Amino acid sequence: MWQRSLFWLGWLSLLVPGYFISYGFTVVGSLVLSGGNETVDLVLVLIMGTALLELLLIAIYTLTRFWFQEASFGRLALWLVLGAAGIPLAALLGCVYAYAQLALSV
Repeated sequence: MWQRSLFWLGWLSLLVPGYFISYGFTVVGSLVLSGGNETVDLVLVLIMGTALLELLLIAIYTLTRFWFQEASFGRLALWLVLGAAGIPLAALLGCVYAYAQLALSV
């Protein structure tokens, strides 16, 4: 019973980084759609869009594996930690690096 509660808590925690990444994606994406053709904006949209897609795929993967009991709890917990912490951290570092390389080196 505690594993089920812990899984759902972890699965719902994917919504927090998903919210922030989607907010950044929409803000920078609106700049791109309104005519901003700077390379840094396009790269940031691609990084955040990819991170959002990865979060969605991890959420679907863990939900289906949990629902049909095809994976152990430990493996699902590792996937949820990767989705809640690893993907947002990688996206943040990628965005900071891209911004530093493309915008600050002008």
